[in-house]
Amino acid sequence: RKCTNTGDNVSSEQSEGRKIIFSPGIFSIPIEPVDPQLISTMMPLSAEFTPVYEVIRESCASTGFTCKRADDIWDHTTVIQDIFSLIFRSFIVVCDFTGKNPNVFYEAGIAHTLGKHVIPITQSEYDIPFDLQHHRYAKYLSNGEGLQRLKHDLVGRISRLDEKRDERI
Repeated sequence: RKCTNTGDNVSSEQSEGRKIIFSPGIFSIPIEPVDPQLISTMMPLSAEFTPVYEVIRESCASTGFTCKRADDIWDHTTVIQDIFSLIFRSFIVVCDFTGKNPNVFYEAGIAHTLGKHVIPITQSEYDIPFDLQHHRYAKYLSNGEGLQRLKHDLVGRISRLDEKRDERI
């Protein structure tokens, strides 16, 4: 069936070749456009990850980006719609796979489907499932030195993705 609607490109990177257009049946498409300065973070929301999130936020701020995660917003009556909207509007999505949290895997799948740049991070390489192991990830320890290393890695990766975007403009 031929589609006459051209749709909006919400991917973080332009690509050549064939395109697909789809309309999600579960999520509402946000009215707000993609924010080229927004990075969303998908991670367990437990208190033990608060220092990790702070490092991610600092890394984003030091590269000129704004960082948000689901508990920073409450725009919809369902949490998953807020999460979808946040991923939809983001240029980059940081996913912490530590602990094999199923929500983070689901959210990474949404980000990949929408064509977002995904930066995987983890405290253990064993938390990265087989079908994501071909992606590079930043491994960190949840201590002072490990979090400083994570910040260094994130700043480098975010900066490179930002440069790639600027090269296309």
